Amino acid sequence: MATISKITVQKKAKQRYNVFIGKPGAERFAFSVDEAILVKYGLRKGLELDENEIKALIEADELKKTHHLALHYLSYRMRTEKEIRDYLKEKDRLDEHIEKTIVSLKAEKLIDDRAFAEAFARSKTAQTLIGPNKIRQQLLQKGVNAEAMAKALSPYQIKWQIDVLTAWLDKQERRAVNRRESNEQLKQKRTHQLLAKGFEYEAIQAALANREANEDNEWEALVYQGEKLLKSYVKKYNGRELTYKLKQALYRKGFALSKIDRFLQTEMEGEET
Repeated sequence: MATISKITVQKKAKQRYNVFIGKPGAERFAFSVDEAILVKYGLRKGLELDENEIKALIEADELKKTHHLALHYLSYRMRTEKEIRDYLKEKDRLDEHIEKTIVSLKAEKLIDDRAFAEAFARSKTAQTLIGPNKIRQQLLQKGVNAEAMAKALSPYQIKWQIDVLTAWLDKQERRAVNRRESNEQLKQKRTHQLLAKGFEYEAIQAALANREANEDNEWEALVYQGEKLLKSYVKKYNGRELTYKLKQALYRKGFALSKIDRFLQTEMEGEET
């Protein structure tokens, strides 16, 4: 048996206590514990402890440390179960303590993957242009299960996506100045851009289909692209070959043949046809 001879508060951690055992004047440091462990087990000067009791106290304190680490990690923002588990493993906490901590945090409603997923989706969609596929990918990385993801993403189906994309496309149209792409090029560009942001192809195409083609912008883009190509091609081609090369290049850029012919008639006047 060992007798507690002294208990002191740690200087840098006021919630932790150093426990000493032995006779007064010849005591030695035995272990340290959290204040909650000190109170729970009634540790005090003169209390006798056997070896198994000391081991149990150290075990309980290590579990408490794991729990405190998890709470500290949660203090910054909500976390998923996987995030908590990964963080505690990085801190070299025992697997047994990690599992007990996870169970405790779930009971306290401090870990709730469904609530996390719903809050995460709301926050993301409010802050930036992002679709459900991108959110699903991010939630998957955070370890959220399929059922929780499905519930969280249920408000962001096709109709929601079309409404969001239509509003975004309207804003892009108002900002557009001196556009250089054909309508077809722009459509393809927007499609790739919005797919990368996690929107579904069906919703993207529906939103794009609602757009009215801006013929003035289309013509300005054609003239810009055509004149740029002409400056380059005129150094290598002439006559019919020049006309053919220009027509082919502009068609690949998504311009309509009728508009290309109109441009060529204007620019190639005087050239051999």
